[in-house]
Amino acid sequence: MKNWIVGVGLMILTLPAVAQKSEAFKRHYVNHTEFGTLLGRVTAGEGNSEITESKTSITAQTYNGIQLNPDLSVGLIAGMDWYKSNLVTPLAAGLRYQLGRKGNGRFFTMLDTGYGFTWFHKDNEGFDSKGGWMINPGIGMGLGKQKGLTFTLSWKRQHVFVEKPILWNQLDRYENRNYQRLVLRIGMSF
Repeated sequence: MKNWIVGVGLMILTLPAVAQKSEAFKRHYVNHTEFGTLLGRVTAGEGNSEITESKTSITAQTYNGIQLNPDLSVGLIAGMDWYKSNLVTPLAAGLRYQLGRKGNGRFFTMLDTGYGFTWFHKDNEGFDSKGGWMINPGIGMGLGKQKGLTFTLSWKRQHVFVEKPILWNQLDRYENRNYQRLVLRIGMSF
């Protein structure tokens, strides 16, 4: 009888250890705030008067979202891009997908798409700048498990429409600007 009581007692003590399951994934808030530079080349003029210049601009953005599973998060993005002749405020939807984890490092892909507004841009007299569609695919590397330092490399295309003042007897003057830039950013995620 003593053996039976000892056996049942040992089973009761070991049962919780055997029956434990690994902790289920819980959705949680994620933030990725980063600053960087927009690098590109611009060609202006026609024929013999064509000039190509390198352009460097500043960018900042914050990504706020929900981690849907251990690899995928979706969120919203708000930012500021300071091009030489326009200040654009992109608002977008974004995806972040982790490719793999090794120790404290992780690689991820990203895709942001939305609309860039010119709310904070001050036009010169007679000019009227209007924003346009934006797309920003890229790759990145994070240091740290969930929180930490991040580095991203992406390509950004931002459309801006600018109406210019009419000179002499012209009917209209405008530019369709398509900013295409290589984007290098450093940031923090949590």
